[in-house]
Formats: sequence, structure tokens, C-alpha cells
Amino acid sequence: MSLMTVRDALDWLNAAAPFDTAEDFDNVGLLIGDERLPVQNVVFGLDATPALVREAVRLHAQLIVTHHPLLFHPLRHIHYADPIGQAVSEIVENRMSLIAAHTNWDKAEGGVSDSLASLLELKEIRRADDYLRIGRLPSPMSPEAFCAFAGEKLGLSPRLYGRGEDQITWVAAAGGAYGEAEAAAALAGAQAFVVGEIHHHEIIDAAARGLWVLDSGHHATEQPGIAALYQRFLRDASQAGWAVQARLIDTAPFPKEPVR
Repeated sequence: MSLMTVRDALDWLNAAAPFDTAEDFDNVGLLIGDERLPVQNVVFGLDATPALVREAVRLHAQLIVTHHPLLFHPLRHIHYADPIGQAVSEIVENRMSLIAAHTNWDKAEGGVSDSLASLLELKEIRRADDYLRIGRLPSPMSPEAFCAFAGEKLGLSPRLYGRGEDQITWVAAAGGAYGEAEAAAALAGAQAFVVGEIHHHEIIDAAARGLWVLDSGHHATEQPGIAALYQRFLRDASQAGWAVQARLIDTAPFPKEPVR
């Protein structure tokens, strides 16, 4: 067994989802830390929330790998009482490193979009664009039945909108905030579109195009992607002979269902 470093983790991630494929607005790669530091424990999660960082400290982790960048916009100040300030100060005080794989992992083979399509048991999956996947259900379902099926897979109850055919065979899927792909989903032949976030005017357009929309939550549609990244790390770390332990933190930072 050999010691893994932060540099090894960066190289591994770059091979799985090249950082240079991230969008220009994004902030990926090593956000906090030192690539020379050794890593014996690594934590994977969707967001570097204060709760996740505290759990990483409890687990004696040297590295946190998240999907969403904790540092996205330039910071003008860091207040320890603020959520970002809490997370940053805990990471720095405990000499941990933080890596983000965001839009590069969204679009990568086996990444967020592919993981969501697989979770929904779609067949004959194809790319409509970098982030949008189209696939066939194993058997046709009514909109209501498909909404219940998707809810069971995602662990919440999606909001079903739109107007379309009474049987769904072809489904478009995109994790996170990609509601603007509704027109592309309809043009690609989908009868339903599963997405993390979508705007009101996009739902109106989707309904006019005969497309059902399942507004399924940002966290629920992207968590399968970070789980897939974690599983890939376990496999590849074992093959590389790294003496490292990994943990997936999959707890949502808020109730999955609306509080009533």
C-alpha cells in the first residue's frame, strides 16, 4: 500500500472529469489546501456545509471532495459566524484540503447526468447535449405513475407540471439547475423531463411543447452523481494501492420534502 496525496486526488479527478472541461464561470479543482499534503481519510459530499465539514473533522479527514464549489464568487470578507466562514475556518484550522468537481463532473461520462439517467432505469441513453440525457423507460408509464416511480428512486415527491401524452416512453434527465433545456428535451423526442430546478416561464414553454416536467430538487438529482464519484474512488484507490479510507456524506442539508 502507498500513501495518497492531495496531488494524487487531483490527478485522479482530472482523469475522470478533466478540469479544463468546466464552464468558464465555474471554480473547480483545489480550492483550499496544499497538493503536497498526505491523505489517509477523504470525505465526499455534494456541498461543503458547516455540518459536513464538522463531520469531516470528526472522521479525521485530510481531504474533502465536493460537487459544488464552496468558494464560487470572489470573497470580500470572511466572517466566522457566517456559514461559508464557518466552513472555511474549520477547513483551515484542521489543515484539510478542499477539491470541487462541478460542471466538469456534471457532463463527464458516468457523471451527474449519466448517474441520474441510470437511477431512473433509462435504456438506450444518449446525449442531447453536454448536460442533457435522453433514454427509454423499460415500459411506458402514465405521467402520474412515472412521477411516483421517479419519486421512489429520488427519495422525494417531484412536482409534476405540464401537458402532454398520456403515456411516457422517452425521458430527458438533467441534474441540478438546467430547466433551460426543456426545449431541447422536447425537440429530442422526450415526453417527460426530470430536472433539479426549472423556472416558471420554462414550464409554460414545456407545456406548450407537450412536455411533462418533473421538478425534482437540486440535491436529489445531483446526489446520485457524487455517490457515483465516491464509488469510482473506492474502486480506483484500491487498484492504485492507496492506503486511504473514504466516506460518503449523503445527508441533505434540509428536509427533502417541503415543510408543511
